[in-house]
Amino acid sequence: MTGVSRGDRSRWVRVATVAAILVASSLCILKAVGWLMTGSTAVLGSLADSSIDLLASVAAAVAARFAATEPDNNHKFGHHKAEALFAMGQVVLISVSATLVIWESTQRFYEAAPLDKPDIAVGSLAISLFATLVLVTFQTIAVKKTDSLIIKSDRAHYLGDVFALTGALAAVLIGETYGIPRLDAIAGLVMGGFLGHSAIQVSKIAIPQLMDQELPEADKNKIKAILDNNPQVKGYHALRTRKAGGKRFIQLDILLDASLTFRKAHDITDAVELALEAAFSDTDVIIHSDPIGEARPERRVVEDVEDYGEK
Repeated sequence: MTGVSRGDRSRWVRVATVAAILVASSLCILKAVGWLMTGSTAVLGSLADSSIDLLASVAAAVAARFAATEPDNNHKFGHHKAEALFAMGQVVLISVSATLVIWESTQRFYEAAPLDKPDIAVGSLAISLFATLVLVTFQTIAVKKTDSLIIKSDRAHYLGDVFALTGALAAVLIGETYGIPRLDAIAGLVMGGFLGHSAIQVSKIAIPQLMDQELPEADKNKIKAILDNNPQVKGYHALRTRKAGGKRFIQLDILLDASLTFRKAHDITDAVELALEAAFSDTDVIIHSDPIGEARPERRVVEDVEDYGEK
């Protein structure tokens, strides 16, 4: 993520979620009219997807506002995991939508008939494709600016929509041109498959955060480099990391010369914290200082998963 401030991040997330709501609501109206006039299951599948998109985007706006709420007495680490919880809610909605679309498309496959007013079906799908491409482009920019899980999960299924809409549009055009009505049903099945794939992709993003998975190795190597480059840090251990929404959490113990004054040890610890916070935007750093050469207390119940000893 680029070095945007917390306020700028919130604004990007807010604008992105509002844009998604506007696009999804407009496409729902367009596709509902198109489906009623044509009976196309390709358009129906796309309508179901856009309906889920609209519900998800409204929920995203609410989740984004809640996730941005400052820490309180009951949530001292903040509310950032609301983003991951929202994403898992999306997985459920997308999965239900995929099931319904696949069921309807299967019925249509065995009862195939030429579309009524195919030009309307083509028009609604083409307009939907263009609008979705514009939205995905904006969301891509927003993700680079904010690293927001809410926008990432929204973008995941809108990106799936791009491919699914392209396939649906091609299927309707070819099916009507060459008299193959079952292609419309096949397009609906493909749409259902893309929805299922989107659900899997979103869950892959959300579950690691809910399970407090460690940061990527590239981030951890960056942390280690900062520690190694500080000559006053004689060693470090108990490095633990996680991520919630767009916020990273870093916790570790550092080894300092036992002869240092309390003030000097505190200054060194502060310097390490500031260096880590400068390297990672929106990061909460917790550091405990240990005098070098002294055994760690027996009361420590969390075993070190990474111990680098002394330099």
